[in-house]
Amino acid sequence: MMLLSNLSACRACGSSQLRLGLDLGRLPLANSFLSRQRAMDATPDPLYPLRVFRCENCGLIQLLDVVDKKEMFDDYVFLTSTARTTVLHFDRYAEELTKRLSLNSEDLVVDIGSNDGTLLKAFKQRGTRVLGIEPAHNLAIRATKEGIPTLNEYLGPETVERIGRSQSRLVTANNVVSHVNDLNGFMKTVSMLLAPQGLFAFEVPWVVDVMHNYNFDIIYHEHLSYFGFKPLARVLESHNLELIDLQQFPEIHGGTLRGLASHTDAFAKRSDVLKKAFLNEERGASFQALEQFANQVYSIKTRLSEMLHRLKKEGKKIVGYGAPAKATILLNYCSIDRSVLDFVTDTTPLKQGRFVPGVRIPIVSPNELGKSRPDYALLLAWNFKDEIVQKEQEYLKSGGKFIIPFPEPRILN
Repeated sequence: MMLLSNLSACRACGSSQLRLGLDLGRLPLANSFLSRQRAMDATPDPLYPLRVFRCENCGLIQLLDVVDKKEMFDDYVFLTSTARTTVLHFDRYAEELTKRLSLNSEDLVVDIGSNDGTLLKAFKQRGTRVLGIEPAHNLAIRATKEGIPTLNEYLGPETVERIGRSQSRLVTANNVVSHVNDLNGFMKTVSMLLAPQGLFAFEVPWVVDVMHNYNFDIIYHEHLSYFGFKPLARVLESHNLELIDLQQFPEIHGGTLRGLASHTDAFAKRSDVLKKAFLNEERGASFQALEQFANQVYSIKTRLSEMLHRLKKEGKKIVGYGAPAKATILLNYCSIDRSVLDFVTDTTPLKQGRFVPGVRIPIVSPNELGKSRPDYALLLAWNFKDEIVQKEQEYLKSGGKFIIPFPEPRILN
């Protein structure tokens, strides 16, 4: 077991007033897809506690059981560029922020957790200087080969000294801030890196949306915090940064919010937008909301499991569609294994030929869907539902059906 630590205080405010709101038991790491050799070995996969707490002082919803980040991020199989929805979103992202800051060839954009460089490619096309910071060795090499200079490391004060203090006109971090254990250290480093008239743009799933839509599969060991923007604003303020704007993207990852922060008083603040979000969080991210969410999670588990087992009894052939990290959580928590799903398809070449940890379901190319013609496909990449439905018209016309797990298990007609 490589549990790094078990925190006893809130990672945002340091309070020890923490209440357990949801316990998903012991589950494997979401991105630890297995090689064929490992999948054939009977030794059980490592399991780690997955428990969700709420800080009663600042309201941050978070995990306190922290796995060593080397276990999670040194070799990463998620590629940003595999989903068309994400590529288009990042292109618009680059367009909007290039205009907002009037970026030019002198300006530097630094992306933290830059993955395969998809976002930075969009900025580079618009004429800015770019630099990626990516701890996964395989991804850093890939991005560099594709013309995006990338530092293969975790962001820290040494990184800033190498780049130069106050050098970055725009710092971005997408689906990264949730992964950070030392939240205060991270924000302090961002503050050091950011130019006086610079912006810090970051995207996270909003905890209010996650709980409202019962998306419990987004809870995994890499995601240490489930942000409300009120606790996050407090962390920013303690490092000479302030939240100035929020933008909502309901179609990205089942609901994403982009926060924009700057050095204090550098930009005008959209107070009305921030107030509205804070107000929604008071009810939507309260301890009562977390308890209600937990009850619904147990209910979805029961209903999804019953639905799949009923279809199997009727002799139906079922597969999984998509092997995102969240699939590991859903399948393991709901005890859906190879006796239920024949295989899972995924477009990411790095995942094909591997197996979902815990349940040991093989991951294959999407071509197998057409070949094996299953009656049902459980949509594990549900956040790309519209893109997938459009793409798989042939499967649907041939009589195949998708099962959607959230906000309640149902068969898509």
